[in-house]
Amino acid sequence: MPDRRNFIRATAVAGGSVAAGIAAGAATAPPARATDPATDRLALLSWHAALANRRYEPAVVAVIGSSSTEGVGSVYGRGYVAMLAENLRSAFPVAGAPGGANFVAAWGRPPGWPVVATGGRPAPPEDGWALKGYDLDGGSLTHEFTGTSVRVWHAPGATLTVTVDGRPMPPAGSGPLHAGSHTVTVRGRGRVTGFVTFDGDESRGIQVWNGGHGGRTTGSFAARVDAWAPSLATIRPHLVILQLGVNDWRTGVPAATVKRNLKMIIKAVRAHAGTDPSFVIYGSPRVGPARDRGFSRVAQAWAEVAAEDDTVSWFDLSARQPAPSADNRLGLYCDDLVHMTDKGAAHTADALTGFLAPG
Repeated sequence: MPDRRNFIRATAVAGGSVAAGIAAGAATAPPARATDPATDRLALLSWHAALANRRYEPAVVAVIGSSSTEGVGSVYGRGYVAMLAENLRSAFPVAGAPGGANFVAAWGRPPGWPVVATGGRPAPPEDGWALKGYDLDGGSLTHEFTGTSVRVWHAPGATLTVTVDGRPMPPAGSGPLHAGSHTVTVRGRGRVTGFVTFDGDESRGIQVWNGGHGGRTTGSFAARVDAWAPSLATIRPHLVILQLGVNDWRTGVPAATVKRNLKMIIKAVRAHAGTDPSFVIYGSPRVGPARDRGFSRVAQAWAEVAAEDDTVSWFDLSARQPAPSADNRLGLYCDDLVHMTDKGAAHTADALTGFLAPG
C-alpha cells in the first residue's frame, strides 16, 4: 500500500508549505475544520468512498470498544455509538433506508437494554462480535426491535427455536418483514451472542455495528481474535473505530503493550474483513478521580499507531473537552468521572461526526 502521508508531505513541500502530521493535526483540529491536515482526509479515504456509494451499497462502521462504546452511563440508545449512527444517517440520508440497530448483544449493562432474558446467565467474555454472549439453559431471550429483517447470532452447537411475531423463523434470517415494530424470541440451549437487525439498510444506507463490552482492554480483543474477528466477514466494515486503552491504563498495562495490542487488532481486522477499511483510534481524555500517572504515555501510543499507519487516524477527544476529574462543570461525565452522561455521549458523537465527514 502506498504511503499516503509521504506523498502528501512531498506535495506540501513542493507547494511552499508543510502540512502538519496526523498526530498533531488530530490533536488540535476541531471537527470538520478546513485546516484539518490532508493526511486525515486520505487516511479516511476508504470510508469516504463507501459513504459516497451509500445509495447503492451499505457504508459500514464497526466500533470495537469497552464500556463507553457499550453505552454505560447512558440510557440504552443514547450512548455515543447510537448517537453517531443517528448523526451519520441524518447528515447522509438514503431514502427508504432509515437504518436499524444492526447489532444488539444478547445482554448489556445500560438501563433499558432491549433484551429480556429468562433461564440462563451471561457467558464468560470469550465469544461473539462484542465478546458477549448469553448461555440459555432452556429459557428464552426476547428482543423488540424496529426493522425489516432480523438474524440471531449464536455459537456453534446451540439448539434453538426462533419466532418472529409468533411465527417460526430460522436463526439465519427472518426477512423480509414489513417495516415497523417486531418481536423476536429465542428459546433453547446454547450460547446466543446477539441480534442483527436492519431497517431498510440491508443493501444500502449506513450501518453502525456496536462491538462494545464494558471492562474490556486492548488485550481482551488481541487475545481472542478467533472469537470476534470472524464476524467481520459478515459485517464487511469500511470504517473501524477502536475505543480501547483506558481500561489498560487504569489497570497498569504498559503503553507499549497497548500499542502492540492495537496493531494486532488492526491486523486481525484486515485479515478478516474482506474490505480495505479506514481506522480511527478514539483517544479519551484522562478519566477517573485524580489519577494521571502514565496516561500521557498511553495517549502517545494512540498517536503513534496513527502516525505509523497511513489508514489510521487519531480522534483525540481531549482536544475537545477537559479531563473530567479536572473540570466536569458541563456534566459531560457521570459522578464516577469515567462514563459519559447522555449529554457527554451526544457531544462525543457530534465531534466524531465532524471528524468523519468528507468535507
